[in-house]
Amino acid sequence: MVSYWSSALVPQSVMFRLKPMNARGPMTFSGKSQVVGTDAGFWVATLSNFIVRTPDHIREWRALVADLQGGLNDLVIGAFDCKQIPRVDGLPVVIRSPFAENGALVDGPWTSRNSIRVSANGAASMRSTTLVLEVGQAGPLKKGMYFTIRTLIAGVLVPRMYMITREPEVVGSKATVRFLPPLRHAVDAGADVDFTNPEVAMNLSSDDEGELDIRMRRFSSPSLNLQESWNGLS
Repeated sequence: MVSYWSSALVPQSVMFRLKPMNARGPMTFSGKSQVVGTDAGFWVATLSNFIVRTPDHIREWRALVADLQGGLNDLVIGAFDCKQIPRVDGLPVVIRSPFAENGALVDGPWTSRNSIRVSANGAASMRSTTLVLEVGQAGPLKKGMYFTIRTLIAGVLVPRMYMITREPEVVGSKATVRFLPPLRHAVDAGADVDFTNPEVAMNLSSDDEGELDIRMRRFSSPSLNLQESWNGLS
């Protein structure tokens, strides 16, 4: 079961990082120990001091945390990283238009589309750490940026988040990026690569996460510790 984080609940402090999966041997008399990497790591996050100020906030928090059942169910949550995305100069991130993609005038609500458009230029196998991107429209791609690729699993689009770790090699509209963690699933040519709203499937890191200590019956500043979901991974 998958829950989706509410945009009404915003943390004041955000920490996402890749936690290495290293094994360390015993320390020698010189103070050194051998380190062996068992895998490339997984996402962990600490989201602190959420602004909970209204009855709606309190109910939303209670329901979401209860629905996650202490890490049993998945939570799709964004990285709260909008300041780092590759914005296009002079354009909003989301463009609203009275015209459809074919240029016809829309009879009803305006259409919306992202001004940042990036896709996979070719297919990539699971556990790859390099991908060639086709940049339709975006600002400069830089190391340290997050992106998300979604995979359909049992009828649900599951997001997996990655981070560019080296400066991209750009030739024309193509950008070769190196990233971590390794691809959790194979990627098809033309697959959407989302830099606009990087998000990831996570779980509560313990059964006690999400405690809501309410002050004066109305205020709270709760925090959450999360770790990447392994559901659907082989």
